Amino acid sequence: MNFQTRKSKKLKNRIKATKTSPLPKMSLSKTQYGLIFLNTAFRLYSSLYMIIGDCDETFNYWEPLNLLLRQFGKQTWEYSPVYAIRSYAYLIPYHIIGKILHLFNVTPLNVFYGLRVIALGGFTSFVELNLFANLDNYSTNLANWWLFLTSVNVGMSHGGSALLPSSLALQTTLLANTYIFKSTVISTEKVNDKGGNLLKAITWYFVGGLLGWPFALALGLPVGVYTLWQICQQRLSSVVLIKIGLILSSIVGAITFIDSYYLQKLVFVPINIVLYNVFGGEGEGPEIFGIEPLSYYILNLLLNFQFVLPLAALGVLINPFITTNAKKFSAIVSAQLVIWCGIFFSQPHKEERFMYPIYPLIVLSAAISVSKLTSLVKSKMPRFAYYAAQFGFIAAVFVISVLRIVNLVENYAAPLEIYQAVSQLPTSSTQQVNVCTGKEWYHFPNSFHLPTNYRLKFVESGFDGLLPGDFHEPTNSITESTTFIPSHMNNQNKFESDKVISIEQCDYFVDNTQLESIPQLIRPDLSVVDSTKWYVLQCNKIINPNGKHNLIGRLVYIPQWARRLVPYKVEYMDLCLLKRVREDEKV
Repeated sequence: MNFQTRKSKKLKNRIKATKTSPLPKMSLSKTQYGLIFLNTAFRLYSSLYMIIGDCDETFNYWEPLNLLLRQFGKQTWEYSPVYAIRSYAYLIPYHIIGKILHLFNVTPLNVFYGLRVIALGGFTSFVELNLFANLDNYSTNLANWWLFLTSVNVGMSHGGSALLPSSLALQTTLLANTYIFKSTVISTEKVNDKGGNLLKAITWYFVGGLLGWPFALALGLPVGVYTLWQICQQRLSSVVLIKIGLILSSIVGAITFIDSYYLQKLVFVPINIVLYNVFGGEGEGPEIFGIEPLSYYILNLLLNFQFVLPLAALGVLINPFITTNAKKFSAIVSAQLVIWCGIFFSQPHKEERFMYPIYPLIVLSAAISVSKLTSLVKSKMPRFAYYAAQFGFIAAVFVISVLRIVNLVENYAAPLEIYQAVSQLPTSSTQQVNVCTGKEWYHFPNSFHLPTNYRLKFVESGFDGLLPGDFHEPTNSITESTTFIPSHMNNQNKFESDKVISIEQCDYFVDNTQLESIPQLIRPDLSVVDSTKWYVLQCNKIINPNGKHNLIGRLVYIPQWARRLVPYKVEYMDLCLLKRVREDEKV
């Protein structure tokens, strides 16, 4: 695949055209149409099939969103009005889209997938293509590398389809850097255009940091310093500072108004998030949920970026010096990566989603360095050798990324499949039906998979942390639920017995076939321990966390036909949906 599809003269003419038109009409090549299709295909696949890899996404975002749309759901301590460290304002855009889908009588399960396709994966694709369009006005080679590397990237596939504030920060960071690029590289010579694009960039940092995740504001520091420097050099009017203040006040005001309405008290949730995570007292703070060594992030990033990660790291060092007309932009991208890694690599509590906001910056840094290195190498290598090497690199990145994405879906998609079966269970009765789970509690996707009169319940399983409770279900206004103070909540992850029920109260049960677990309802051979009480409705395979796997099996999916050539070993267990035997079904 030849990513340098346009002649240098045409590129010069297009760069020259940006002096009078900030975004000239593009004439796309067949390669670029193919890349756009590739991007939309990958994002659609992720929206429909990508796993929910973090129970925080389920219980802190999908469940309260289900509350807003369907008036029930599981509640974590973070949503208790006593603590209030999760924002309803973040959910409002998704709530609006969900309401629109409801107008078309879409089932709850399809509301879930509709939100993923439109608001999560779809919006990620939109911001990726938006940057691509702007990069193409500067360098087609760079634009093509960017779109290819981001489209097939594993991290962007699951980070860009997750309902998480850090995923919103991923999207807004990408939008912000698009406007930084427009201001520093392809903007017109008019000061107002440069200042306007910087203002839009800062606005998106505010949205990602205040509506999404407060710590994402750190990524806006480089452009903030650059803006102040431009003002000091009298290249921008100081009026920009007033506009920034007005935008900040508007965003803070809107978030405060929404959360204060739902909690019926004056509150600014981003402050509460920072206070808990940074200034939490003894027995509080993120460290109580586990600590990890620095290698956790290194290995995680290698899993998600493979060959792209070292190229991105190289780009952090060299891009500000090797780019011709984009030195400022490259420096800002590199500075953001250094700041983020400096902050989060040093924190003892580490989670994969904490890296989401810089995923597009990692890809962008790699794309810049690759575009420059390929231009340099092309002039030094024989034509055939150059294209063979480029094809080999593209093929390696594509194949490994695809096999890694399929590996995640193949090994961990069972919860989505099992609870999809739950969504199709009969709902004729008005009596509440309890769908229970024990040791598999953290694999529950969300209550959008439950019919209207079904509720998720937990039973004793040996887990000694704090399980989510239930939102108080409203009879009139939704604020009945959002202002209700639940009993037995704590911010120290201490077990509370009122969050579990007796297994005798369960109508359905989701269990795995792992031996020596509590409770043990089903054996590895799929026989039920007590057939007088339970029978199996459906089982799907899921990777056994205690099984024997080789390294290749853990990392990538190998098709059946290739396993004769590649050593592949993965040990599965079954995740099963069981139904209680009714009295009229007993023999």
